Amino acid sequence: MGVVTDRRAVLRAAGLAVLGGGIAAGCSPGRSHQPTAPAASSSATAAGGTPALGPAQSWDAFARRLTGQLVRPTDTDYDRARALFDPAFDTVRPQGILYAADPADVAEAVRFAQATGVPLAARCGGHSYAGYSTSDGLVIDVTRMNQVNVAANGIATIGGGARLIKVYTDLAGAGRAIAGGSCPTVGIAGLTLGGGIGVLGRLYGLTSDQLTGADVVLASGERLSVDENHDADLFWALRGGGGGNVGIVTAFRFATHPTRPLTLFSVRWPWSAAADVITGWQQWITGKLGTMPDTLWSTVVAGSVPGGSAPTLRVSGVFAGPRAGLTAPLADLRAALRSATPVSTAIAEHDQLTAMRIEGGCSASGGTCGSTTGISAGTRRPGQKAASAILVAPIAPAGIDVLTRMIEERQRDPLATASGGVILDSWGGAIGRAGAADTAFVHRNAIASVQYFAGYPAGERAENVQAAHNWARDIAAAAAPYVSNQAYQNYIDPELADWAQAYYGANLPRLTAVKRHYDPGNLLRFAQSIPI
Repeated sequence: MGVVTDRRAVLRAAGLAVLGGGIAAGCSPGRSHQPTAPAASSSATAAGGTPALGPAQSWDAFARRLTGQLVRPTDTDYDRARALFDPAFDTVRPQGILYAADPADVAEAVRFAQATGVPLAARCGGHSYAGYSTSDGLVIDVTRMNQVNVAANGIATIGGGARLIKVYTDLAGAGRAIAGGSCPTVGIAGLTLGGGIGVLGRLYGLTSDQLTGADVVLASGERLSVDENHDADLFWALRGGGGGNVGIVTAFRFATHPTRPLTLFSVRWPWSAAADVITGWQQWITGKLGTMPDTLWSTVVAGSVPGGSAPTLRVSGVFAGPRAGLTAPLADLRAALRSATPVSTAIAEHDQLTAMRIEGGCSASGGTCGSTTGISAGTRRPGQKAASAILVAPIAPAGIDVLTRMIEERQRDPLATASGGVILDSWGGAIGRAGAADTAFVHRNAIASVQYFAGYPAGERAENVQAAHNWARDIAAAAAPYVSNQAYQNYIDPELADWAQAYYGANLPRLTAVKRHYDPGNLLRFAQSIPI
């Protein structure tokens, strides 16, 4: 039987081995691009909508004021510089991509955008599901500000452009860790600013919950250091208010934790047991089958297998501790599902860095992990259509029936040349112990998130890509009566109705007020930025 193509599909395509049972969270491509709207400006505009720049405002003059590299459309590395993770956005052609060397470069770029009216987007990992980390104007890429330093008190200062595999590797070298996502090439900025779920979230909370301070460049070009005692409203907004909304963060400061062994597990069941497994898993993560420790995170992946006889089903996860500690809670799940015999079970204990490498689809033995070499606009690479929702209560049996039926339809679809399915990730624990208004991240009552995905191979025909898109939207619509109206802002969805309420809920008024105060001209805006 084949393997479900999920968020690791892109990593596999890059030649990285999938050695563990987890999911490369956040490594999924997104949907159609909606270009950033131009900023208000007094500059004249040339035919075609491109701002007409005076001599003092020219791109050449701008480049001379920079320390970092400015890539323009005529440069040989332009296609590589403009590429995002998802090939769906290869059609977007920025007027310039700045690889900022330092915060001064970021401030200079913001002032340039203010003066010229050139649209602006900030980019770190380039994983925005909707392509909001690119623009038809200026892209500020912060990835060269990626240093990781740990102080004697355990506070880590992490450059705003660091990607997760570097964060985990450098922190592990100091014997420290933070809770974060699994995908090695996701940026620390987007993850943190949108909240930040991951395999240690139940134990330590969101990535943004561990944030103690940040250095920010405002839309005015002003540079601030913020924390609970300095520009506290801005600091509040940076903890879950979404990326690219109220400023460009050039450095984060996090409270870290000692590294610990992590035990990975994966249990596969026959597809005939799907309804029972999903029902039992929901009871398990909510403590109905026995004590669910904060040290245990888990996920259900159910999806079609092109060319296979039936969809596949697994429960995987990470236990934050030695293997022996997993025995009792896993026995609770197996007891509840004793009528269904697992197809296979795999359990392995690793040091923390090795475990996170495996979760990211990388080799446990070392070597390159999360390389973006070869990603260039116009290169053939696989893609994926997706949608998501948040669960505040278990999905009812009728809703589970919808999910399994839709996956079976995808299994039979001749246009489905890659997997389509659902991913349910457990939340709760420390995530739920913070108040909904304590930070900008409002979803504290969630028990899990749901992602609906439909992949397609590199170079797929337009007809099949459209079929993947249609199926992802159809399953999301069919499941809507059985899930909440909340949505996770890091799984940003350009087709989501009432998205601002879905992402931010009761925190939207305060976020709007913060946005008005720190970006009154709405320079930092895109299709789903905080409305003012």
